[in-house]
Amino acid sequence: MKLTVLQSMWAMENILPNGETLPMPEALARIKAHGFDGVTDHLMERNKALPLLRELESQGLTLEGQCFPTSIDALAPTIELAEEFRPHHITIQPNVRTRDMAEAVRLLEGWQRLAEQTQVPVYVETHRYRLTNDLWFTLELLEQLPNLKLLGDLSHYVAGHEIPFDEGGTEPEEAMLKKVMQHCYAYHGRVANREQVQVPISFAQHQLWVDAFKRLWLWGFKDWISRAHADDDLSFTCELGTRPYSITDRNNQDITDRWAESLQLKDMAQALWQQALAHSRNA
Repeated sequence: MKLTVLQSMWAMENILPNGETLPMPEALARIKAHGFDGVTDHLMERNKALPLLRELESQGLTLEGQCFPTSIDALAPTIELAEEFRPHHITIQPNVRTRDMAEAVRLLEGWQRLAEQTQVPVYVETHRYRLTNDLWFTLELLEQLPNLKLLGDLSHYVAGHEIPFDEGGTEPEEAMLKKVMQHCYAYHGRVANREQVQVPISFAQHQLWVDAFKRLWLWGFKDWISRAHADDDLSFTCELGTRPYSITDRNNQDITDRWAESLQLKDMAQALWQQALAHSRNA
């Protein structure tokens, strides 16, 4: 088993001290030089994805391919690209908003049928303003579709539900998050608090929230190991997004060094992975 650590290409936007963005080949070279295994980026349109795919191949890096289908058939182009280029996995952000459980299940079952056409794993991301917007609705979806494979971005539920890790007494909420993580095969990593989806992890006042996410991710890693096969690998994307996710000053510049924090987050994930492996060996 292994942990594959990815860097989000979205997180590379406005990454330079002057707020500018590195050209894609230079960004990938920096990502590889600092020990990432690949990147997360869109995989929907061939002409837009091809330059990145070619550069990733030349750098020996892998891809988590994101897509945002609004219907069952809208996933098909990503499935075709996945069959041709074999990314690490596909992540669906289901760009549908409905309270109709039957309609939600119809869409997810349709995407599952399309996913059967490729050997590339396909996961559904937990994300606000998507079909999985709500922690409670997502739990209801899992009751209807117990085989649904998720990619967990816990920050959306911590901020969206204002989970009060700073007040203690979060056992019911943590239990719900763990039910979601039992269906997770990959993670997106950022730290949220009750009011902000992405807080600077290097600021001392946010350490309580960093500790809460480390506890959740460690539990998630252990759970994944308990149900994985020997040759499987778990992916973790460092996704410290640019504005408006990042907190900015009056000049609309980041108040922290997101690249430095991405490296800090990578080291954190790798350390948690080693803890999870050690726990599994001693279990």
